[in-house]
Amino acid sequence: MRTELERWISEQRSDDVAIAELRRIATGNSRANWFVALTDGSRHVVRVEQGGVFGTSSEDEFHFMRAAGELGCPVATVRWLEPTGAVLGHPFFVMDYVDGASSGRDDRSLSPELAQHLVSRLDALHRTTGAAALAPDVTPETATHAQIDRWHAVYRSASDGVVPLLEEGATWLHVRCPPTDWIGIVHGDPGPGNFIHDGSDVVAFTDWEFSHVGDPMEDWVYLVSMRGARTMAPAEWVALFRDVAGIDLSEDDLVYWRVFNYFKGACANLTCRQAFATANPAPNMAIIGTALHQTFVREMARLIGDHDGAK
Repeated sequence: MRTELERWISEQRSDDVAIAELRRIATGNSRANWFVALTDGSRHVVRVEQGGVFGTSSEDEFHFMRAAGELGCPVATVRWLEPTGAVLGHPFFVMDYVDGASSGRDDRSLSPELAQHLVSRLDALHRTTGAAALAPDVTPETATHAQIDRWHAVYRSASDGVVPLLEEGATWLHVRCPPTDWIGIVHGDPGPGNFIHDGSDVVAFTDWEFSHVGDPMEDWVYLVSMRGARTMAPAEWVALFRDVAGIDLSEDDLVYWRVFNYFKGACANLTCRQAFATANPAPNMAIIGTALHQTFVREMARLIGDHDGAK
């Protein structure tokens, strides 16, 4: 890997440069992140796909991060893209390394001050001026429906057959899709472990593979019920959103977007089973593609059943 990467980076820079340090720094399921220090002192992160996991691509993530950066969003500067897999066996891109005081990506604890700044930064991301230009064909009326169809297509392409509960889930989400007056940048996986901070404030959001233009409610409820669930209770998150960003989450909002996020997760997780059988035979791929997929399907179905049964 070192020789091939060194040669490729030199070609992108149009000069001869050597790698002084190369080490893996994160063990995410969709991407492998490698720290690279070059002999001229520059430091980068090489973000490598792991078998097309989660139905996302390095190319899409690279271009979205570049566009978000140009709009002033807190994101690492992206440098070069290798979309073919010819160099390292998988597509990858290179971005600048961002210094921070973040602890391990599995540590979901946050100080009260940092939690407030996270909510403020996420709200600012959603309200980024010019975000609509990143997806000119998306409107408030079509944004959520487009995401439902996106994840439905991911599941169907990764599955040998039909999963009836996912079909029902897609229909339920389309029928009950809440109206929204505005759309913005949705991170898609926000919360502890997916941002870099300096000890008190967010320096940059990371892991942009799920990002898109859509209804920001997707992010708020994802933070409450998934990535931030081990950080504080849902009621505490909801109160923080209201106090810091003026965001009010109703019970209907919480139910709908929890169903959406479990549907999205169940669809995305099926790609891990496909990856395990082909390009990435790691045990975690098999677990995510079977047990975790089934857990998400069950939670989605339970939420729908409880909600409709109470009506």
